[in-house]
Amino acid sequence: MKVFISWSGDQSKAIAVALKKWLPYVFQSLNSNIWVSDQDIQAGTKWDIELGKALSECRLGIICLTPESIESRWLAFEAGALSTAINDSRVIPYRFQVSEADISPPLSQFQGVGADREGTFRLVQSINSALGEPCLNDEQMRMGFKKFWPELNKQFNAAQRVVPTQIRSDRDLLEEILDHSRQAGIRDLSALLMQVLSSPNVCRMEVAQKQIAGVTTNRLALRITVVKKLPITEIPKDQLIPPSIFGMPTDVVEDA
Repeated sequence: MKVFISWSGDQSKAIAVALKKWLPYVFQSLNSNIWVSDQDIQAGTKWDIELGKALSECRLGIICLTPESIESRWLAFEAGALSTAINDSRVIPYRFQVSEADISPPLSQFQGVGADREGTFRLVQSINSALGEPCLNDEQMRMGFKKFWPELNKQFNAAQRVVPTQIRSDRDLLEEILDHSRQAGIRDLSALLMQVLSSPNVCRMEVAQKQIAGVTTNRLALRITVVKKLPITEIPKDQLIPPSIFGMPTDVVEDA
């Protein structure tokens, strides 16, 4: 089984890296089976292929939320991709210095835990359940957690001293996807995003909850706001917006 850990920002990354190093102490079977972006995509590899492969192989996702990353659209984007790839109940927001009340949709739709002793033990229980066979019995799980929790808590105390960085805007993140795509040679994805962003009818693009017939659903989508919604027959072929981009459904809405 693979575990996917998502992060955004320096503090969030520190939590993600600490979890990646710590979890194999409790679950030896997870050694080399925990995927964290930036660490696990090697230079020169195809970025979207590696990410897609990791998503297809994982059975549980952890979203590292910190005060600096709680509004990150990148985390919302990866959470949506995770919920599409695996069961929603196995996408777990992991809250570091963030309360449950601080989280807004779409991340609030997932059942999260705090990055404290109690919450981390609940995270361990969820991972143990997702492992299937062989998994740890209750005594093994509690003993392993009790032994190794102080080390993780030490890493979390160090993470409190990490100076937060500014979270980038939605457009910055979309442009970063393009940049990654160019660097990795993913020409098709780059061309598709550039085509959408450069369309004169497109105002903005963001990750939001998908709307169907005016009703907001729990599913994430790339919401593309246009100046005016036109019949398909009136839209130039090179300005057509595809029904999905990078596995995320698109939701075209007219600017208010």
